[in-house]
Order: sequence, then structure tokens, then C-alpha cells
Amino acid sequence: MERFEKKISELRQVITDQVKPLLGERVIIADAPYYDNIGDILIWQGAVDFLRGNDFELMGCYGAGYFPFPKLDKEVTIILMGGGNFGDLWRGLQDIRLEIIARYPENRIVMLPQSICYQEKSLIEKDADLMSRHSDLHLFARDRASFDILSAGFNRNNIYLAPDMAFYIAPGLLTPHWNREEGKTLFLLRSDKELSQDTPIVLQEADVTSDWPISERFELMVRNLKRVRRILRDLRRRGIRLRVVDNAIQIFGNRFIRDSLTRKGYEFLEPFSRIVTTRLHTMILAVLLHKSVEYIDNTYGKLSSFAETWLHDLPEVKAYGRD
Repeated sequence: MERFEKKISELRQVITDQVKPLLGERVIIADAPYYDNIGDILIWQGAVDFLRGNDFELMGCYGAGYFPFPKLDKEVTIILMGGGNFGDLWRGLQDIRLEIIARYPENRIVMLPQSICYQEKSLIEKDADLMSRHSDLHLFARDRASFDILSAGFNRNNIYLAPDMAFYIAPGLLTPHWNREEGKTLFLLRSDKELSQDTPIVLQEADVTSDWPISERFELMVRNLKRVRRILRDLRRRGIRLRVVDNAIQIFGNRFIRDSLTRKGYEFLEPFSRIVTTRLHTMILAVLLHKSVEYIDNTYGKLSSFAETWLHDLPEVKAYGRD
């Protein structure tokens, strides 16, 4: 436990030293993950806890694609979320980010730590050109490989390296889930396009094989939320803004998306003594819960890049199959 706590404290300090000086007193989150990826939700929780713990005024927390593009004072810092969606693998989220950057040239914008993947290399130059037009844009990579991509292609902006924001989740949310193992092994097998073809589908030692658990009820709520988003977009095109609805969506996002999915993540990992994962945030959450974890890489090496950058000296974290 002492090694885990030392490592978590070390990574939190890096985040504080790197991110805190860039933010103004008032901040706004413009692209929170209003969708069913528990890993991205954990980043969101960590970002909110970081802002609260460092006495920033969080003026608004809008979902990705739900940002109403309000008028903002120049002193307000716009925060773009971290994750693994910078590039073209999850292009919709990158396009949202680019639009926000283009429409707020006079506000400081800070993108929290990201993993970066471009399958179409020509898009690097296109994205870098758009971002370079913003004179106060600050981009964080969360692993050395992603930092190298930013340094080579996006060096007309301000480039930094810092750990994933999930390491800033408030300890009080985590401690109730410590030391509740039941001697079981989990194989967290992702079910999306980042699953490598070389990944085994079955591990004989696993008691449970599953991706993050998402209920049909939650998926239905997200689909209905997207319908509301389409209606709001149509209204905005006609010059109609419904602030009451925008505020209601923020409340829904915070209470029913962030709060419920972060809790589901803790509770899901709680009973397992051994975890093998193909998802980065299962590895990160295992460390936060003081559990040993073995990782299997995704399609572009995201897990190994992060582990080698930040967790290489923590013996409880290792590649699957490595003694």
C-alpha cells in the first residue's frame, strides 16, 4: 500500500506543478464525456476534483457536443478534456475540440493530458495548422510517445507532459473500495475498435471476462440526451437559446453520468485480487485502488506507453505474461 500511495502522490504533484499555473481563477469545461466510457468519466472526475481542490471557480461543465458557445470574458480559461481521442481514431471528438479552439481565439485554452493516434498522417499537418492559429493554446500529452508526436507536429503551440487526470480523484471516493478482494481474477476485455487483433479473447485463469459494465438503462438515457442535443442545435440555428435546458443537461451530466459511472467503476473492480486489462483506465483505477494489474496493449500501444512513462518503477504494474 505504501508504494501505491507514494506513486499516486508523486503523479498528483506532477499534475499540480504542470497544470495549475496555466489556469485562471475562473474556468469552464467545454467537452466533458457525456457518453458511456467509464475511463473518460474517471478523467472527468479527476479534473473536477483537481479544480475543487485547488480553489478554481468552475463556471460550467458542458458535455462534448453540448457546448452552447456562450460569450466568455477573456479571463476565463477553457479546459478541454484529456483522454485517448486526440487524432483521427475518434475523429468526432477531435472535430469538437477544433471548433472550440477556432471560436475562442482570445481565451486561454488548456487541453488536459491525451494519448495521440493518427492513422492518416496527413491530418497531423491539417490539425496542427488549425491549432497554431490560436496564440494561447496549451496541449498536454500523457505519455512520452504522444509528447513526441506533439513536439514534432504541434510545436507552434505550447506542449507539456503530465499524467492522466484520473490520478487526482479525491481519496475519499476511493478508500471505501480498498481491501475488499475476494480472490477473483478479472480479464477486462475492451469491445471496441482499439482492441488489437493479437489480443487473446479467453484467459483460462479469469473468473470474469467483461468490458466495463454499462446498463441498457444508461445507454437509453444517453440516446435520449443525444435527441435533446439535436433539438437544441436546431433551435440555436434559428437564434433561440434555452439556458434552462442547457443548465438541466449539465445537472444531468454531473449527477447521472459522472457520479453514477465513477461509482460503477470502483464497485466493478472492488472484488478482484488480480486484474488483466486491455483498457488504460482499468490499469489506472487498479493503481488507485492499490491492486496489482497486468496490461495488454491496444492497437497503438497506449497502455505500454503510459506504463513506461509513469509506472515503470511500480512492480505491481506489468505487461501480461512478463515475469
